[in-house]
Amino acid sequence: MKGLYRADAVNRTFVSSDVVADDYQLKDNETFEDPSGKLSPAKLTATGGPWIDATEEEHQAYMEAQRKAWAAQYPGALQPQEPDKGDQALNLLGQQLAKVEAQQDTLTKSVNALGQLVAKSQASAQN
Repeated sequence: MKGLYRADAVNRTFVSSDVVADDYQLKDNETFEDPSGKLSPAKLTATGGPWIDATEEEHQAYMEAQRKAWAAQYPGALQPQEPDKGDQALNLLGQQLAKVEAQQDTLTKSVNALGQLVAKSQASAQN
């Protein structure tokens, strides 16, 4: 068994793949060469021949056409989603927690500084 890759008969770009028997005879617009890794839409140079990369311009146009086709099929998917009330509340709690942690850090530093002052004053009082 081996992989078979087909090209469109008109523009010779990759359209499909299949698995065939080892003794399969290639037909027009078919090859055993995998077009993966080529810039899409890869083009078949000849039956059984190698694939060639699309130009950068062809690739960009192809990708934009794919994006538009997908967006037409899933129209709501590209719309920004409003976070739900639960997400908003969780975000607010996270912000409040960050403020409390910052205040706790400041308080800890102040208590440590005060402790050092008390220790110094006790040491000088004993001398």
